[in-house]
Amino acid sequence: MWNFEDGADEPLAWTTADAPVSGTVYDVTETANGPCAVGDGGTVLGRAGDGTWGVIVSDGPGARGETLRAVAATDDGRRIWVSGTGGAVGYYDLERGDRVDCSQPDGIDVTFHALTVSGARGSEKLLLADGNGVVLPGTVDGENPTWDRRTTPADGTAITALAADEAGYGYGVDGNGTVWQTTPAGWERIGIADAEDSLYAAVASGSTLVVGGGNGRLYDRNEAGGWTPHSLGDAGIECLDADGATRLAGGEGGLLRVRENETWHETDWDGDATVHGVLAGPPHIAVGENGLVLESTDE
Repeated sequence: MWNFEDGADEPLAWTTADAPVSGTVYDVTETANGPCAVGDGGTVLGRAGDGTWGVIVSDGPGARGETLRAVAATDDGRRIWVSGTGGAVGYYDLERGDRVDCSQPDGIDVTFHALTVSGARGSEKLLLADGNGVVLPGTVDGENPTWDRRTTPADGTAITALAADEAGYGYGVDGNGTVWQTTPAGWERIGIADAEDSLYAAVASGSTLVVGGGNGRLYDRNEAGGWTPHSLGDAGIECLDADGATRLAGGEGGLLRVRENETWHETDWDGDATVHGVLAGPPHIAVGENGLVLESTDE
């Protein structure tokens, strides 16, 4: 039997946050102290409990002003890892309040566009991806990472986004519409047979794996391992996040959508700046071009 909704939900309301940043903000994550975002010039921003934003680090992990393209927190939220231009890699320890520079791991000095972390502070596992198709795994035992052998799951095609689930599996997507999953021996291809567009975003949360990319195409992996397609319009999807049943998507031309009650909805934000990162809250956060930091007011 089919059940139809009587009417559309009200669009999720968003406001511009008063954040001390003017350059592009590329990514955002949740930590034990609240949301944290990274961007141009090595800026690391944090949101306090009273809703104010401030600068945690102003010039990257190595104090060299490297633009940071990705940020991810340990499972307990007590340490954040960042990566970016010139092989920049490092972490900020929330308990000690200091940063550690681990840049140019294994001699790699190009931009790390994607990063994912699984495990608690002091015992985390890392995956880093550069623009040349290399994915570098690492493990931490205490304070310092140990880097494993380089892998090239897509045979030289760049891995555009990485994600990790609570079980410790890593996932990557590439410009050929392929989804990859880590195995004890390396990587295996798990989709997507009918994808016609490049993939740029991925999120793994609980039993959920969602990927998205060009022309507004988005795919959910079901329990049988198949993929359910969705369309969020024509703009490319650059970022995804999920928290329980709530999902967020952002991308080109001001694309910003929220999925609640198993349906994707518009938001009330009508800007046209590219959204590079989203965080499912509350509060929901979206970050992007020209210092864009948005927050949902639906708390």
